[in-house]
Amino acid sequence: MISRFQRFLAAVMFALLSAGVTLIIAQAQGGTPTPPPPSAAQTSQTNVDNCAACHKDIYDTWQAGPHGQAMTDPVFVQSWTAQGKPGACLVCHTTGYDPTTGQSEADSVSCKVCHSPIPANHPVENIPTDTSPDLCGRCHSDPRFATANWKLSAHYQRNMSCTTCHDPHAAGIKAVPGAPANDDGSALCETCHKNAMQNFPTSKHAQAGVTCVDCHLGVGAGGTTSATDFVSAHKAPDHSFMPSIDTCNKCHADQMHAPGQAVAAAAIKIEAAGGTPTPAPTAVVTPVPPVSNTPTPVSPFGYAMMAGMIGLAGGMILMPWLDRAYHKYIVKGGRHE
Repeated sequence: MISRFQRFLAAVMFALLSAGVTLIIAQAQGGTPTPPPPSAAQTSQTNVDNCAACHKDIYDTWQAGPHGQAMTDPVFVQSWTAQGKPGACLVCHTTGYDPTTGQSEADSVSCKVCHSPIPANHPVENIPTDTSPDLCGRCHSDPRFATANWKLSAHYQRNMSCTTCHDPHAAGIKAVPGAPANDDGSALCETCHKNAMQNFPTSKHAQAGVTCVDCHLGVGAGGTTSATDFVSAHKAPDHSFMPSIDTCNKCHADQMHAPGQAVAAAAIKIEAAGGTPTPAPTAVVTPVPPVSNTPTPVSPFGYAMMAGMIGLAGGMILMPWLDRAYHKYIVKGGRHE
């Protein structure tokens, strides 16, 4: 019979053997970890980089424009920060924003927004392009040009899309070759409305510096269009393209109405048409990203220690049976021979 010391010594050896084998296996598996799958943001950035490889000129135009700088524009950053960085802004200023996680695929209006899905065999197969007003209206949602007014216009009735007049990559009015350097977009109107432009250059409006944009988009009047009025992404021009009493009153207030009457007339007009005032914006609570429940990986030495403890207990229990088998089959068997 074996003594307690011999049993303990054998159990320790058994434990060391189990721990050593476990440590070797754990280190071998941990030495070459499987890389995690790319995140949505990494995938989106890769797609943008891939586009730039072949479409460098378009990429540069996009990157320098409002869409490419949707999250870095200083005016936006200042306003967004002052409001507490609400997540609602990121729905339009980023790509693929998920309010449940607070994460976005890209910090800009990237190629994927209008060009998706990307075919696996591109460039053999062309990437689809969505130029519908409905897509633009998801972010450019001011009713003056996304829904009500725009759908009442002759442009909409003739199936014109936003990209007829707007360059989607530069996110501005399409440039007309030969247009004046200070053109406000009126030169583009002249390319279609040639009949209307036959007499306008000799009119009193033209002599006073009034342009198509001043009256038909309601941006400014008499050459008073400011950069703030025209460039501000949240101040949409009237896309019904119909002059209104407010537009005329910018120049003819003394001739038509006393101060304040034009505003009252406009309010009466809205009420008569069954319209309702624009509701005040509601506060938006920025979603808090959930806490990850993924456990911290266990060290290989932790696995080895657990295997060693199991091996020690197993050795203490199995040692009597191993000793008996040894004497029965090895020692006595050798004597019979």
